[in-house]
Amino acid sequence: MRTGDAGFSVVDLISLSRLVAALVFTLLAFQSVPLALLAALYGVAIGTDLIDGYLARRLDAETHFGKVLDLVSDKSLTIVSLLYAAARGINIFPLALVAAREIVMIGARLITVKGSQLLPTNKIFGGMMAGLLWGNTLFLLLGRDTRWTVGIAQRIYWACAVVFMLNLAARLYVSAQRIKVSLREK
Repeated sequence: MRTGDAGFSVVDLISLSRLVAALVFTLLAFQSVPLALLAALYGVAIGTDLIDGYLARRLDAETHFGKVLDLVSDKSLTIVSLLYAAARGINIFPLALVAAREIVMIGARLITVKGSQLLPTNKIFGGMMAGLLWGNTLFLLLGRDTRWTVGIAQRIYWACAVVFMLNLAARLYVSAQRIKVSLREK
């Protein structure tokens, strides 16, 4: 399922399109751009996350490169979402907690100890939390500059921050032995 001379699969290109869409969204979000265009661009970015994972499994096209590209694209969209939320008036503290957890997780997921991820992930939990975060940003985008929308989004971001911190603490606790082993490895 390879395309082009670069050796990228269709699945990789879909993941890459999410990264590009996140960057383009960042460039356009604070310009005089129709709200429908921004919402569509953001919605497409969210949709690519569903499509690339499904196709990778369905076409048996999972690769290490693809997994890393998907991870970077997901985390990039999340960080862009948090920056947008901060610019829309959401309290920076819960956003910073979510961002810190995402940065720790991206690094920890790339480290393996005896063939297992340093901090193993749960795809269902991760998908639900990404959907909640990204959906909340879309909600904030569509309800632009209303106190009601910002208030609801604020509460959802706080809830996400609490759940993410509890999840990180639980993962660190469960993975304490793996972390010790990784610190001793040269």
